[in-house]
Parts: sequence; structure tokens; C-alpha cells
Amino acid sequence: MKWPWLTAAGPSRMVAPLVALALCATQLTFIFPGELISDSRDQLHQAITHQYLDWHPPIMAFVWSWLLRINGNPGLLLVLHQCLHWLGFGLIADGFFRVRMPGRAWLVLAAGAFPVFLFYDKEIVKDVGMGSGLVAGFGMLFWFLVQRKSIPWWAVLSSGICIVYGALIRTNAVFAIGPILLLYFARGREFGLAKIVGCSVLTALVVLPLSNWINHEVIGARRQDPLQSLQIFDLMGIAVRSGDIGVLGEGVPPMDKIAACYTSYWWDPYSPWGICQDMRYDVEFISPDMNKVTPHLAERSALWRRAILTHPGAYLAHRLSHFNSSIYFFVPSLSFRYSKSTELAPSGRRVITQSDIYFDYLRKNLLFWPVFWLALGVCALALLKHPAPPPPTFTCARALLCSGLFYSAAYLVVGVATETRYHYWSIMAIMLGIILGGSDIAHQMRTHPTRSRLAVALVLAVVCIGFAARIADVGLL
Repeated sequence: MKWPWLTAAGPSRMVAPLVALALCATQLTFIFPGELISDSRDQLHQAITHQYLDWHPPIMAFVWSWLLRINGNPGLLLVLHQCLHWLGFGLIADGFFRVRMPGRAWLVLAAGAFPVFLFYDKEIVKDVGMGSGLVAGFGMLFWFLVQRKSIPWWAVLSSGICIVYGALIRTNAVFAIGPILLLYFARGREFGLAKIVGCSVLTALVVLPLSNWINHEVIGARRQDPLQSLQIFDLMGIAVRSGDIGVLGEGVPPMDKIAACYTSYWWDPYSPWGICQDMRYDVEFISPDMNKVTPHLAERSALWRRAILTHPGAYLAHRLSHFNSSIYFFVPSLSFRYSKSTELAPSGRRVITQSDIYFDYLRKNLLFWPVFWLALGVCALALLKHPAPPPPTFTCARALLCSGLFYSAAYLVVGVATETRYHYWSIMAIMLGIILGGSDIAHQMRTHPTRSRLAVALVLAVVCIGFAARIADVGLL
């Protein structure tokens, strides 16, 4: 017996929406009302008091405050994020059903319940909110594009609201939205990589000041100078790696004290909640009150830029080392045990056992390594070829792959902490991009065996090096 919705010829109008709705309801049944991390608790407090701050993007607290007026349950934001998540995946799957591609439709629905997403979806965090907003906005565009229909104004408005929410809820999301915005003009057009990169750079330059205006003038968030976290971390890293303590200005502590705190692993130790938070005030032009913006922001920024230009090699080594940690590439198993962070070792006396280290191979397996997905994304983008004019699936796949790669690449210069959730959108975008462009990628692999072997070799090399580092228990600065 053949089920009609499993075949390209069968009726499938309600399959994707019903399955997506069932998956959403099932997931919410198990995870509602969700979990709060420290960042989320701060944002919930802002939502309750209506006193918004810009250390974390205030759009999340602003939307949360309106949801709280419904019945006061903080879990409503979790519901919103999951509804957006499954709306996006449901629309993409339904689009595939409508153009008689049921195989890819089922893959999309399965991707929506991927373990990495399920692991983090129980938390009310901005990374999940960003991914949910962007996938919902993309899904609305894809539904029309895959059927070669014009996008009506109400769909443009709805998808735009979702993308704006995703862009505002995480500051560095500006690096991810450029390729997606091109889809508004994608019908009957092909955008090469050069145009996508150019649009992404232009979008970031425009959206970043625009988002600041929305945060401060529209929402009314009070300024807290969040840029200081990145600048201090970079200054400390440059000082340690170059041996030039002068880059920190005057009146700084001795180098051995700074080096004793510095680490590329896990979290920035000089942050306001880090193990060496007091040391940050020894750097020039820092306000003793993190709730106030120092009047010497320009001077500190100049100090930061001067340090980078004076010691570019030390800066590059510092940033590459932290980026390596953030994508879980050449790191030991249970890498946070090298972070010097007391937050991860209560009272500073936590004992890490060998079983903890072995268990990390399961808990943080390669599906949780951002570097694994980035390697897949690079190979998929290199293999994604199609003669002109390209089909909508090709254009959308390229946009998603570029979005995911650009977003994670931004952590090379802006990252100060390590966690897989920071690459939540990249994993989602790359996975969907591979599904959307699967037939074109498979065709290229068949017709160009040399490229295929190189792509497979790259991914295998990344995996082997990653496991070798964990087995050897490498330790880096």
C-alpha cells in the first residue's frame, strides 16, 4: 500500500502544515515554560520593569514585555520562538510539497527537529530567537519563490517583520541577513558570490547604525557601552601575546597578573562577571559603573585600534585562538576545564573526572561542533553550481549557505565567548541550504569526481583533526 502524501503525485496540501503543527505542539508540551540563563533573566527583569538596557539587544525584552501583558507567563516568549521556528520549517516543506518534491519536504520537517535545535530550544535565549525569526522570514519568501509566484505586499511585510526581529535580537545578525534580503529581488535573477558579499557588507553598514537608532530612540534603551567587553578582551590578548603591556595604557597591573587570567577558552575572563573583572578597570577609559557609558569611549577605541595596528600578528593570533575555541575545532575534550572560570567550577574546587571527559564525546559530538557544519557549508557552496537561469531552490540554497557562513565568520572579530548556541543560526542555515541545493550538489559530485573527493577530504580532515585534538587532550593559551 502506498501512502498518497509520500508520492509526488498525491495530494499534499495539508500534510506539511499539520505535521509542523504537531511537532510544534509536541515540543512545547515537553519544554514549556522553558529555561532561563543569566542573560535571559536580565532581559526578563527589563521586560517586567520596562527599563531597557543595550548590553543585550533590547528588542527581546521589549517583545517579552508585551507578551507578559497577556497572562504574565514568561514562557510565552518560548511559545513565540517555537511558533516562528515551525512556521518557517512548515512553509519550506509545504513549498516543496506544492512543487512535487516530497522527499525534500520530509527532510526539511526532520531538520526542524534536529537534536542541536531541540537541545537549545528549551532555553529562552536570543540565539534561538534570532534563528526562529530568520527561518520564519525566509520560509515566507521561499514558499512563493519555489512556486515561481510574485511575493504579495502582505508577505513582504510579514517576512520583513520576522527578519527585522531576527536581526535586532542579536547584534552580529547584521552579517547574516544580507544574502536573505536579496531574495526579495530574486525572481528570475541570479546573484553571484561577489554580489552576495557586496550586499552583505552594505547591509551590515546600513543596518548596524539603524539598529542602534531603533534600540535607543524607538525602544528607549539606556546605553551601557557593551563594546568595552570586546575591546578589553582584545587589548589583554594583544598585550599577553606581544609582551607589550604598553598597549593597555598607563597604570596597568604587571604582565604576569594579566597572563594568569588570560585564556582563549570559553568566556572572556575580564568581563564584568569574569574571574578577573577588577582588572578591566586598570585599562584606561573604562567607567567603574557598567551601567554608564564612559565619556572617553573614543579614546578607548583609539587605544584598541592602535594596539591592533601596532601588533597585528599578536591580534591575529589572539582572534584565531579564540575563534578556534568558539567553533570547537582544535580543542581538548571538555574544553571549558582550561578556561580558568570559577563559574564552571563551584568554589573553584570542582573535580573533573575521566568519565566527565569521556562523556563529553557524546554530549558534544561532532554534530555540536560548529566547525563541522562550517566545513560542510564551504564544500556545499563550492559544489553548488547550476546553468543559468537557476531554479529558485538554487538561489535560496546559496543565500542560506552564505548567510550561515558569514554569520559564524563574524565571530572571528567579535567573539568573546564559546558555546555552540552562538552558531545556532549557522547550523540551521547550512543544513537547510544543503537540503535545498541537494540535487545540484549531488549532480556536481557525480560529474566532477575530483571536486567531490576534495570536498569529502576536507570534511574528513576537519573531523579527524578535531578528534585527534580531543584524544591528545591539547592545551592552548
